[in-house]
Amino acid sequence: MKKSLILLSILASATAYAGSIDYLAEQDAEYFAHPSMIGKIGTSAAFYNPAGTVFMEDGTYFKINSQTVFKNYKMETNYPTIANGGTHESDHPSALVPSVQYVSKKGDRSYFIHSGVAAGGGALKYEGGLTAFEVLGEAVQISAAKGIGYFKDDAHPSAAITYLDSPETVGSSYYINTNFGIAQKLTPKFSVGGAIRFIYATRNLDCTANYNFALDGNSSDTQNLQVQLDAERTAYGVGGVLGFDYKATDKLNIGFKYESEVELYFKSEKGRDGLTATLDPVDEGNSAKIVGTLLSQKVISEWTDKERRNLPATMSLGLSYELNDKITLLTSGNYYFIKEANRDGAYDNYDNGYEISFGIDYKLNEKVVLMAGYQYTDTGANEDTYKDTDFALDANLYGVGIQYSPVENRTYTLTYSYVDYKTDQASTDYSNSGTGTIFSKTVQAVAISAEFKF
Repeated sequence: MKKSLILLSILASATAYAGSIDYLAEQDAEYFAHPSMIGKIGTSAAFYNPAGTVFMEDGTYFKINSQTVFKNYKMETNYPTIANGGTHESDHPSALVPSVQYVSKKGDRSYFIHSGVAAGGGALKYEGGLTAFEVLGEAVQISAAKGIGYFKDDAHPSAAITYLDSPETVGSSYYINTNFGIAQKLTPKFSVGGAIRFIYATRNLDCTANYNFALDGNSSDTQNLQVQLDAERTAYGVGGVLGFDYKATDKLNIGFKYESEVELYFKSEKGRDGLTATLDPVDEGNSAKIVGTLLSQKVISEWTDKERRNLPATMSLGLSYELNDKITLLTSGNYYFIKEANRDGAYDNYDNGYEISFGIDYKLNEKVVLMAGYQYTDTGANEDTYKDTDFALDANLYGVGIQYSPVENRTYTLTYSYVDYKTDQASTDYSNSGTGTIFSKTVQAVAISAEFKF
């Protein structure tokens, strides 16, 4: 029987809510009002348009941002032996996702720092178990009944395993990104910028499942089986950022940025010892066979073994145009080189992803600016990738915001965005029902920032 083990997409679900696979583009509160940030000049350019920082007024700038993300993720699998129909949801919010920018500009040169969460940025909590636990139990039952794998030459044709329950399942993902860079004005209208990019990534999963295990199908010999997975994986990487900015006219500005691929080798802190199977009454021999059977499945081994999962390169282009003294129009696009980052099968069947966004700033008066925008995201994922730990869905983002500058050297920003994801279905049928798992999610985010000039 050929089945994939459905370890609910905890990792992908905790990751990008705007941006392509394994990538977060929202590095500044202003982004949530209008994602078209690549062509803008300001403190946020420390991330979005590094070369543009040199066109700021002389001075030292510091900006701190925080975003709160309200998420609802849902997976529906028509697995016949699950009482609730295989439907699982998580609405655990990301209460605090911070980022900071620093720019020091003097003359024709600027120095800048950006630090934030480049991917991931949250945790998901599922109570009452996952569809995965039923399928995991079935894998052990088949191996024992047929005498294959770790049960080789020890077949128990009447072996039976029944899933009972599960406490809370928690998954999280954080890619901490810090850029250190410099920009230089080459002509009065053209500048270049570059940065070194450091990534520290963690991807964690903690789950427990309880079963009844009858090796010989005899209820009088039934044992309690508890399977636990405690996986904490970390990786480090270094990349580069290159950009240019061209002030075509006094009203039109063009920004460009390229971020290199970052190699990330994830290592599990506990390795294969992070997976345990405990039988009561104690049976160390069969416990070891159960562990071996589960570790032979890729969906488990990817959490316990070393894995190469690079952060894809990205290329961005953006424009800002001052239509008049009150209105500035914005547009930008991002392109994600996912296929080129496919090492060791991490992004099999993915296409490259892209985003297109539009925005507007309306200067209400000298102290208040109103903002609004829209973005379409094609993640590069498709029905052949919605499985195991990946279900990055295409999305439409709608945003609004307001900026308030009580004095010349201080600005506060408040923004809101709603992300409407495309509900989609995996091509793989996990349940012999004739339909693959259906994935859906919605996100709402509120962000604030405070910016100071010294």
